[in-house]
Amino acid sequence: MSSDSGKDPVELLAGIKLFANMSNDELSVIASLLEIQKSEASKEIFQEGDPGGKMLIIGNGTVEVQKNRSHGSGRVVIARFESGGVIGEMSLIDGMPRSASAVAIQPTTYYFLSKTSMETLFESHKDIAIKLLSDLAKLISLRLRNTSGWFADVF
Repeated sequence: MSSDSGKDPVELLAGIKLFANMSNDELSVIASLLEIQKSEASKEIFQEGDPGGKMLIIGNGTVEVQKNRSHGSGRVVIARFESGGVIGEMSLIDGMPRSASAVAIQPTTYYFLSKTSMETLFESHKDIAIKLLSDLAKLISLRLRNTSGWFADVF
């Protein structure tokens, strides 16, 4: 897949920790499954509660992850990601609705890896799919550990 983000998708993936254990050939297979999209500044990419099933990989730009406050008084920024950031990994695995919103803070180019593409990957390259799922589990575990640490600091 070619890119308008200024960076080849394989090169982008190679620089992301999630994909660090993959060869260029494996990254090329994953890159071929990515869908490229663009967003203007201040535009929502997805909202909390929207259907899931896709993981976002930022090519360039900045995206904030925002969570609705439980008492309905707006949103709080829970994370900010730039080039190489990965968002929506839980949704890719479980297909559940979005647990937070993603907003492009500046013009942003990003790629989606869909649940359907993951199924295709399992059918055609099971070894790559298993490796990716293993690395996704590690990413989710790391984020959960960090969240537990932040939560403990609040109380």
